[in-house]
Amino acid sequence: MNRENSSRDQAHSLRIQRREDYTFSSQSDNQNRARRITVTSGKGGVGKSNISLNLAIAYGRLKKRVLLIDADTNLANIDILLGLHIRQSLADVVLGDAFFSDVMVNGPEGIKILPGSSGIIEMVERDSTVRDKLLTAFEEFERIYDIIVIDTGAGLSENVLAFILGADDVVLVTNSEPTSITDAYAMVKVAIQQNPAVKIHVIVNLAVNRAQAEETFEKLQLAVRNFLQAEISMLGFLPVDPNIPVAVGKQEPFTSLFPRSTATNSLMMMARKLLKISIPDPNRVNFLAKIFHTKRI
Repeated sequence: MNRENSSRDQAHSLRIQRREDYTFSSQSDNQNRARRITVTSGKGGVGKSNISLNLAIAYGRLKKRVLLIDADTNLANIDILLGLHIRQSLADVVLGDAFFSDVMVNGPEGIKILPGSSGIIEMVERDSTVRDKLLTAFEEFERIYDIIVIDTGAGLSENVLAFILGADDVVLVTNSEPTSITDAYAMVKVAIQQNPAVKIHVIVNLAVNRAQAEETFEKLQLAVRNFLQAEISMLGFLPVDPNIPVAVGKQEPFTSLFPRSTATNSLMMMARKLLKISIPDPNRVNFLAKIFHTKRI
């Protein structure tokens, strides 16, 4: 028993040391660089893309210059949620047929959208090319926009992990289903193993009430504390709201179609809260480049 406790103490000390190693010093010009927010989930079907879209719109409503990137290279759906008929997507940039400026489209509240690709066989094995293209472009993006929201594909992949580790803040979407909580924990585990300083904020989607949302978060938080000796935070929850499926069916964002709904009020509060949590780290870009050019994990 003593040996087990000693091993746990040693592991905890190593994690603390790694957190210190990954902590970057802030600089006076950090407010001049865009805030990068990665929205992800452990599994599909939990409402991640809908939250990404409406979170970006919320920041547009707060007078921020926003770029929403649909970083799913195989099953993108931001354009579907908006009813957009796009001619070109991220796939055209990756395949060398277009520039980023050619692909971007206008969205609600003045936001810009970089559509992802869906069902394009040539993109299946090009994840590394996607990362390299976006890495090159981010330097320019961050001079133009205040906030960059990245909607990742669902589940774990090299691309998803790279966007998580390169973010200022990670918004992890889950719901109360046991499979969703389990997959969310797996996502947290891998991210923390790669970078113990990663900032993960949880949104519990489709919660019946606050009590259910808090119970869901506590289950995830308890596992993270016990097995990873790490911390995550609860950003908030999106309640069950009949306006959400109506908006999805009409291919309009619920924040635009129902600006005074319970769901919209909840999302606006979470958007404001996230802006107050931390400020961008100016040295994060170098760390991101290091991640993008590592070998396969």
